[in-house]
Amino acid sequence: MKLIILILTIAACAITGAHGQLFDTSAAQAELVATLMGTGRVFTANMTVKREKDGKQVTLADNVMCMRNGDLRLEHKPAEEASLVKLMAKLKKNDLAEVVSIFLSKTNQAYLLLPGKHAYLESSAEKTAASHMDSKFLRTETVDSHLCTVRRITVTGADDSCQQIVIWEATDLQGFIIKSKMDRGDNTDEILIFTGIRTEKPDDAKFTVPTGYRKLNVGSAGDIAEMMMKFDLELDAAIAEALR
Repeated sequence: MKLIILILTIAACAITGAHGQLFDTSAAQAELVATLMGTGRVFTANMTVKREKDGKQVTLADNVMCMRNGDLRLEHKPAEEASLVKLMAKLKKNDLAEVVSIFLSKTNQAYLLLPGKHAYLESSAEKTAASHMDSKFLRTETVDSHLCTVRRITVTGADDSCQQIVIWEATDLQGFIIKSKMDRGDNTDEILIFTGIRTEKPDDAKFTVPTGYRKLNVGSAGDIAEMMMKFDLELDAAIAEALR
């Protein structure tokens, strides 16, 4: 799965390396969690995104994640966090408060929907060499009344890059990952918490571009990328202050 390729495609239209902090890190981690769950999973769940440092936490987003037979939909919705209210207002003013990422495994297509603009971007997700994953059992632990197996997953890419993620698999939910924690590399962890898990198949309409949405051109995509980059810098500063 390569949901993140769509966010990077937007950035490439304008400024090399530009990205939206609210979207890329949590989307990448959600993508990895979905891969670990297995392509046969069918569910809809709420996904809260948090940042944690030295025991302090900030809630960034209250997302919704849907999965069916390898297809993935991630609805990004900023949380009403007091320390981030002004930044969230900027997103809302520019109709970027809610963003939806969709990846279709069979066609290898990715979409970024912008409901506030009734517009979307489309990208072919490039195939990359498979990553190697090692799993280490850490302990058992109860989370929200679910007995969980806690494991550390080490993902090594074809370029020898290494990423670690700790997952909590609920034994009473057939190993559903109800929590994950990823080290951001700056003594800060990003945490995903899954609640309200529904195992019925999501509506097929959730994996299509809504009727009436217009496809954005390269110029419009570049403007959005620049806006996201500026927002990214402001958000990092606000989060650092909140976690100080």
